[in-house]
Amino acid sequence: MTREASARIARKSVSFVVVFLVCALWLVPILFLFNLASKQPRDYSMSAYWALPQVFALLENVRYVFEKTQFLTPYLNSIAYAIIGAAVAILISSLAAFAITKLRITGAFTIFLLLWTGMIFPLQIYLIPLYKAYLTVELYNTRVGLLLIYVALSTPFCVFVFRNYFLSLSDDYHEAARIEGCTSFQIYSRIFLPNSRGPVAVLFLFQGSFIWNDLILGMVLTGSQKVRPVMNALSMLNSIYSGTNVPAVMAGNLLACLPVIVLYLVLQKYFIQGLKIQAAGE
Repeated sequence: MTREASARIARKSVSFVVVFLVCALWLVPILFLFNLASKQPRDYSMSAYWALPQVFALLENVRYVFEKTQFLTPYLNSIAYAIIGAAVAILISSLAAFAITKLRITGAFTIFLLLWTGMIFPLQIYLIPLYKAYLTVELYNTRVGLLLIYVALSTPFCVFVFRNYFLSLSDDYHEAARIEGCTSFQIYSRIFLPNSRGPVAVLFLFQGSFIWNDLILGMVLTGSQKVRPVMNALSMLNSIYSGTNVPAVMAGNLLACLPVIVLYLVLQKYFIQGLKIQAAGE
């Protein structure tokens, strides 16, 4: 074996060890969370933090969270917000990006810049005027109002990604479809959108996670558990039960993590592609 081959094997071995250690560090909090969520309250108070549960009580704690606390409705709310909000933002953004890149409309780049400015300003500067506007138009404490702001905040980045992706597609497809007599919407719906499954999956992953993890908008724009998202319910669960039933609080945290973990596992083959899109607009 040559010296160069030995050095290559050594580098790969070191890289494998580093990646393994990083993965282990990421898994440790999840394992602790699962361990605590599986204990009974008495078991938690009487045993060490890292000790295994004497009785496996995870299902009991999950049942307690759903039945004894107001957690189920916000949980279902966030599932609806994440799915509907991400899907609507992707649909609107793909239509806008197609018009900007392929229809040669007047001022297309200026329109894109106006949409893109939604990514520049921090969310916090919108809160007070948004709260006052929602009170005026009676959208405060409504599911429609929360969905509207989620879609509005998700759209600029989606337009940015779709625009860059559509620019990478040859205009020959568009011209050939025009010759065949297709309308602009037929070209979009039958050619460009079906070929955008990668960006669609990546954006659904990113924007769905963003909506699911939102806390501040739910606090400012809603006032009841019937409308609030899951992170607000999780915050309330922690404030009420952290002193009396920590395993139930940990079970709530585990439930809140579950949809995002499932989403990443289902769309994992698009994750690296998503990192490239987010970093370089590819």
